[in-house]
Amino acid sequence: MRRTFIYIAVLAAAATGCDRYQPEEILLPRNEISLTIKGVDQLRYEENTWQLGFNDERKEFRAMDDQVSEWFIFKFSTMPDSEGQKVKGDLEYTTDNDVKTQEGLTYSVEKISQDGLVWLWNEDKDIGAVIKIL
Repeated sequence: MRRTFIYIAVLAAAATGCDRYQPEEILLPRNEISLTIKGVDQLRYEENTWQLGFNDERKEFRAMDDQVSEWFIFKFSTMPDSEGQKVKGDLEYTTDNDVKTQEGLTYSVEKISQDGLVWLWNEDKDIGAVIKIL
C-alpha cells in the first residue's frame, strides 16, 4: 500500500511539475527591461543607474549597471522582429557571484511593443527576457 502511494505521488509530481513556468504568468505582464530565470528575477533594468546598448549589425543587446558589475547580453543569429518568430541566441548574465552563459538557445518572440520592447521566452530553460531594440 505504501509503495502504491509513493508511486502515485511521484507520477502526480512528474505530471504537474514538467512545465511550471508559463510566459503568460511570468513574462508578459512585465513592462520593464529584465531577465527572469525559472520564475525568479535575475536582473532588472533601472533607468537611473543602468545603461542600454544595441548593435544592429552584430544583433546584440546589452543592459548593464553603471559599475558594470551586473549585466545581461543577448547575441542573436537573426533579429527578433515579429511575434511568433523563433530566434537563436546566446545569453550572458551575472549572478551574485558568477557570470553565466547559455549558448545556442531558441527563444520565441512572445510580444513586441511599438516603442521597441521585445518579450522573449525560452521554454527549455524557463528563461524570460524583456529587451529594447534601440
